Amino acid sequence: MPDEGAVISMPVLTAQEREMLRVESFIFHAVHHGRPAPTLFNEVPIGDFEQFFVGRVIDTLKGNRFTFNDRSTTLQALRDIDADPAMFVAVSKELATAFHDDDGRFKQGILIVLSLVTNGRRLYSLIKYDYGDRVLGVVEQDAVALLTAVAKPLTENKKSLQKSALIELSEAGGDLVVIDHSERSGITNFFRDFLEVTRSHSDAEMTTALTKSLLRTIQAHAAELPDEIATGWRQKLDGIVRRRQNFDEDQLFADLFGAHGSEGIKDTYDMQMVTAGLDGQSFRFNRDALPIVGPQKFRTTEGIEITVPEAAAGTFEKVKEGNTYVITIRTNSVVLK
Repeated sequence: MPDEGAVISMPVLTAQEREMLRVESFIFHAVHHGRPAPTLFNEVPIGDFEQFFVGRVIDTLKGNRFTFNDRSTTLQALRDIDADPAMFVAVSKELATAFHDDDGRFKQGILIVLSLVTNGRRLYSLIKYDYGDRVLGVVEQDAVALLTAVAKPLTENKKSLQKSALIELSEAGGDLVVIDHSERSGITNFFRDFLEVTRSHSDAEMTTALTKSLLRTIQAHAAELPDEIATGWRQKLDGIVRRRQNFDEDQLFADLFGAHGSEGIKDTYDMQMVTAGLDGQSFRFNRDALPIVGPQKFRTTEGIEITVPEAAAGTFEKVKEGNTYVITIRTNSVVLK
């Protein structure tokens, strides 16, 4: 997990970069339509639908974070395009062929491949749209007609976007944000194996980051919160985790703060989620990573005993440095007893 306060690595676009985002190259191929091989195209003009697809790419920014495995063939394919943009169509066909693993589980649709530019940066997007039986008849006629036929119902039902990955390449590999509606808390085995990626951080790491973000939020608004939240939020969080398996940003805020979740508290909460890189993420809570409920008691090898009440847990820190521990307690006063 990154250092406290650091952002989980991912493609991030400022408001200005989102405004400037443009499609550089665009194509799609028909997949999962019951044939042994995908239906491949040499050209698919994007026409009047550029802003629609740019919008879907921006939607993907709120997804789960992944990193490429070292020998990912999808990563290498995108590197090939990056090195020679003239390879875009040929490489997109390779990607569609690899994606087209039709064993009857998947709905008929199209695999869209885009390269996009903004403010000197290049990003890539891979999108699987589910469509329906109408694709086959149009696929065999005209790629331009297919785009028109496909895009119209998609604008009416954006949930047809079944899987989406937004990628920014780097020297170390690439950072990805992934949305997979078949497995909201992560990624399906199929899409993971196609991309050849690993979740950037474990459920335990993200649960730990979440509790730190909640602590900062509650500390910032302790004066306006009732004791049941200001001092009892850990017990409340433990109860929420027992009821719900997965983290959902908005649901957790409602569960934890309820009627006390003012606009100011929500703003702080949202800011902390962004700072921790948890905004838009979904993951399975790891109860073992939750803060201990109740007072914590410690005894050092020197015989020093420390009791930390639950309400003061945020003032206590224990960090291992080599073979020793450094214990820090932040307080406004100390009384000799």
